[in-house]
Amino acid sequence: MANKATKPASGAGKPAARPAAKPAARPAAKPVVVNPGTPAPKSGQYLPVKGGPEVTVPKGHRIPPTPKGGPSKLVDPTKNKSGK
Repeated sequence: MANKATKPASGAGKPAARPAAKPAARPAAKPVVVNPGTPAPKSGQYLPVKGGPEVTVPKGHRIPPTPKGGPSKLVDPTKNKSGK
């Protein structure tokens, strides 16, 4: 048999691949909690902290009173540029 050149094992001549760098983790944003009667800082759906139905409030409009009293939390912000 003739001398056959053997191929090096795969990856033998290549440098070791580096693992992909993870992007820096962003700090968690503070939840938007607003008391009744104050203007909404962002448009979206607000849920009373102590329970009750969600209400949709546009930016700048006052948060309505809650059934059990207490503040409301922004749970679903509006996904458009006007509600920033």
